[in-house]
Amino acid sequence: MTSEDAKPARTSGRPATIDADAVAGLALDLFAQHGYENTSMEDIARAAGIGRKSLYRYFASKADLVWGGTEPVVEASTLAFGSFHRQGKSDGDVLAGLREAAAAGVAAIPDLSVTRGRLRLIAEHAELTSRSYESLAPQRERTLAFLVENGLSGSAARYLSAAYLATTFEAWMQWAAGSDPDPVPYLVAALEVLRVPAR
Repeated sequence: MTSEDAKPARTSGRPATIDADAVAGLALDLFAQHGYENTSMEDIARAAGIGRKSLYRYFASKADLVWGGTEPVVEASTLAFGSFHRQGKSDGDVLAGLREAAAAGVAAIPDLSVTRGRLRLIAEHAELTSRSYESLAPQRERTLAFLVENGLSGSAARYLSAAYLATTFEAWMQWAAGSDPDPVPYLVAALEVLRVPAR
């Protein structure tokens, strides 16, 4: 074995994976300090100690950093919908299933302060607000499937799914604008305005 063979493999010093939530939190701090428009993806990568290419693998844009973090919420909501069926409630109160899904989504968020920061930025920037329909599409699709499985017609399920997303989004925005620690009461109050059409 030569001395060349004995040398350890060279590493770049960068982690193989990054903590996406931590990077998003760091980005929110930078946005708060320097402004959303004045902070570049390069600034965020530098502050996080990662390469710009690594950052782009996780987030295609600054808007994705703000809108990120929805996957655990969607997954938890989907599990709540499934649990609703397994408990034999599928022919019961559909609104109860929507409430359970909304609460499960909150429980899946590791750091509500990051969520509050994200939502405040969304409220302040039209570019971010305009992405809500696209960004909430996975939640809308899962909700639509749940409602159809519970006997709503396709059109009624689409209307109620859209109403669910709109009311819960508004509840999140109202919560984010204040300082209450728990968003669940806002979500519950929002869902009180929904009605399930006769089937």
